[in-house]
This record gives sequence, C-alpha cells and structure tokens, in this order.
Amino acid sequence: MTMFSLWLGIGVLLVLAILVMCLPLFVSLRGSELKRQDSNVVIYKSQLSDLEADLESGRIGAAEYESLSQEIKLNLLVDTQDQEDSSGDTQSTESNKGGWLIVPSVVLIAVVSLGLYVKLGAENELAITQLLQSSGQANFSEDDALELIERLDVQTQQIPDDIEMWYLLGRLNFDMGRFDQAVVGFTQALQLLPVDSRQDQAVAMAQLAQAQFFANDRKLDAATESLLKDVLSINPNDETSLGLLGVSAFDAERFVEAVGYWQRLISMMPFSNPNAAAIQGGIDKALERMSEEDRAQIQEKQAAVTPAVIQVTVNIAQEMVSKLPKDADLFVLAKAENGPPMPLAVQRLNVSQWPVTVTLDDSMAMMPALRLSQFEKVIITARISKSGVGNAKPGDLEGSSAVISSQTKRVSFQINEVVK
Repeated sequence: MTMFSLWLGIGVLLVLAILVMCLPLFVSLRGSELKRQDSNVVIYKSQLSDLEADLESGRIGAAEYESLSQEIKLNLLVDTQDQEDSSGDTQSTESNKGGWLIVPSVVLIAVVSLGLYVKLGAENELAITQLLQSSGQANFSEDDALELIERLDVQTQQIPDDIEMWYLLGRLNFDMGRFDQAVVGFTQALQLLPVDSRQDQAVAMAQLAQAQFFANDRKLDAATESLLKDVLSINPNDETSLGLLGVSAFDAERFVEAVGYWQRLISMMPFSNPNAAAIQGGIDKALERMSEEDRAQIQEKQAAVTPAVIQVTVNIAQEMVSKLPKDADLFVLAKAENGPPMPLAVQRLNVSQWPVTVTLDDSMAMMPALRLSQFEKVIITARISKSGVGNAKPGDLEGSSAVISSQTKRVSFQINEVVK
C-alpha cells in the first residue's frame, strides 16, 4: 500500500462516514416536512369539496364560490411557504445538534486508519525479520520460504522503493526455482540503485543475468550476455559472469573464449572448492573439441609467459626470538594480490638456524591456471606454525613482504608479529 492509496482510502472512508451520519437526519427532517404538506393538501381538498356542495345546493352563488375558493387556495400556498421556512429553521437547528459529531468523527477515522496502516506494516516487517532469521536453520521449510516471499511481495507494494526487499525477493524466488519472478525482483532492485553505486550494480546485474539465463532454459540471449560483460567491466573477477560467459562460449563452440573465461574463474577458486573440478573438466573438454590451430595458439600463449622463480630469504626479528617454539614448522607461501585465497606456491621446512632461503616457482602450482607467473602482483608470507598447518592460527609467528611483481628474482623480510 502506497501513501497515495492510504490517503485515498481514508478519503473514501470519511465520505462514507459523513453520509452515514447525515443521511438519517436528512431523511427524518424531509419525512416530517412531507407529512405536514400532505395534511395541508387533505384539508384544502376537504374545504374545496364543501364549497362545491354549497354551490350545488344554492346556499352560495357563483361569485361567492369563486371568491371563497381563491381564498382557500391562497391559504394553502401561505401554509406551504410557512412550513418550508419552519423546516429550514428546524433543519438548521438539527444540523447544529448533529454537526458537532462530524469533525471529531473525521479525526477519529483518520487516526484509526493511520494506526491500522502502521500496525499492519509493522507486523509484516516483524514477520519478515523473524523468517529471515530462521531461514538458515534446518527446520526452515518450503512453506516458510513461500510465506516469506508473500510477505516480501506485500512489503514491496507498501514501500516500492525498498531496494533490499526487492533484492531479497529476487534471491528467494531464484532459490525456489521461480526464475521469472526472480527476474522481476532483481530488475526492480537494479533500477532503484543509485547510479554511483557501481559495485552494488554489478552484483545486481550478475544476479539478474543469472536469473534470465535459467528463465530462458539455460541459454544466454544477446542482451543477457551484454549484461554479463558490463559486470566484468566493473568487476573483472565476478565469478558468476565468468562462469556463464564460459558456458555461452562453449555452447556456441567458441572454445578458446570459453577456456579463457574458465581459466580466469578457476584461478580465483580455493583448491578445495568442489566446483573447481567441474570447471577444470569444462576446460579439458573445450581443449579437446577445439581445432589443432586453436590449441596450439593457447599453448604458445602459455609458453610465452616467463616462468616465475622467486628466491625468498626469511629472518626472525630479535623481539620474536624468545617466542620461537622448540618444535614448529616454517611455511613460506606466495599469494596473488588480487586473486584466489589459495597459495600459488608453498614451501614447508623445519628451521633451526636463521636466516633461511627458499625458492618459490611455477612448478609448485596446484593446478596449471594457478601458477605464479599467471599473476602480475604477489605477496610472500612466512609463518611459523605451532599447529603444523599452513592456515594462520592465533599464536603463530608471521611476517610478509610488500606487494611485488611475480617476476621479482629475490625478496627478503622478517617474521615480526604474532597472529592474533
């Protein structure tokens, strides 16, 4: 319900209320007036009838009859006029008696209408909040999801410029497989976003394109493909766009293009991501199906990349010496500045003397698309792990290099902080 609809409804209620209050008074006064007029007419007819009888019996002459009948008619006219004047005064008096009810009634109806609007709106918002809080729980059922969608529908009608509600509506409909409705939600959210919120626009555009893809029987039309490319112009690492554009290119037998998109995508995925194997499988199929010429072109590009070999020297800061555990492993790893969270290269060793020098290179990559040389900027980190795993834990000792080129030959830094 918009505010316009609310005030329109209040206006209709007010008109009805005034009619309900005033109509009985009007009917009552009008009825009394009509009864008095009917009585006067009956008296007039009776007097005229008596006069005609006197004329026929000879008790009065024709001239006297005409004079008396005119007098009776004049009396009827005067009585009628007097009653109308009296009726006007009576109506004025009665209106004054009942009129004082109109203003407070108008105010009461307006207040009650506003109260109901606020109450119903607040109840719906509260129900939405509660359903959203329970949506991540195991007992959140399909019926709960449908109720949440219905309430979001109501909310977006009441507050049509609520971006978050439109986006949630799109997201929930997508998760429920209602792709056409999801397109509506994401479209509305995108249209309401400020023009300067480019990153938020990219997220909404990617979700909209994905919903359109599924609504169109898993096919990308030209408009949707263009939308995905717009997303990549804002966020080159958007995984949804890279994945869908790869699918579109593969289906169109543009295998080189598909490999390019998917290699960019897989380079940002942790090795443990279950989708990584599927993406790699798609890359392998594209390589198999492409022509020998295209395959040779890709191999030439890969061979043209200068292999990365970085010699890393790590020392321990003086203030950290007393904190060194007796038995701990040193992990030296390289990560992309803007890329996947997983390491591009790792060395693990037990250290008894400092400083220590290790080499990180392309041969340590966990998959071909995640070689050091594939990324322009990297950060080298050294970590003394008490738990024996490479992931940082509270109490581990750590140090990192500045951001360096992957073609850097040598880098040195210290372990100088405790992981919190």
